[in-house]
Amino acid sequence: MDRFEQRKLTRARLIDGALKLFSANGYDHATIDDISQEAGYSKGAYYFHFSTKEDILLELLRRWSDDRASGLAAVAGSDGARDLRATLVALFSYEREPRWPGMLLEFWAQSMRNDEVRKRLAQVYGAWRQELASAFAHEAKSGALHVESADEAAGVALASHDGYVVQLAIGSPSGKLMTPAQLAAALLSPLEAAPAGKRRAAAV
Repeated sequence: MDRFEQRKLTRARLIDGALKLFSANGYDHATIDDISQEAGYSKGAYYFHFSTKEDILLELLRRWSDDRASGLAAVAGSDGARDLRATLVALFSYEREPRWPGMLLEFWAQSMRNDEVRKRLAQVYGAWRQELASAFAHEAKSGALHVESADEAAGVALASHDGYVVQLAIGSPSGKLMTPAQLAAALLSPLEAAPAGKRRAAAV
């Protein structure tokens, strides 16, 4: 392995160590020494790649955002159009990296005290809200859904995401957790337009 690849590996292991510690024990309870030891390196190796503990937190936030974006991009059509149900399932799914929900709780906590974390989270959520609002508006225009406000519907979907993340991180109070597909269906079913025949029958 050449020096460049070795440095990439060292950086990746440090980031993975930080993700493990932050998601399990919290950002405030992990030190740079802890991260370095978890990754199997010295503190000097850490400072070669990151200047502060905040730097690796922001790198994790970037990677979480990229992971979410790639999941959403995977369900977008070639023309950019979105299948709303598939988009919601992708938004709620954390199977690829089950440590992200615990890490997201830490992002939220740190955003109360760290302006940069708060700004970056706001950017991510703002982009999600726009994408979801566009998808809800498209479904409403096609007649598939009854939606009075696409933006408000997007806000409800994001609130559902956040509540689901908490349950993934700490467990469901009922002991039974919905799947991403079940949660998406629960959100969309009340909004689905009845077929024309059923609407006429109901009117009679």
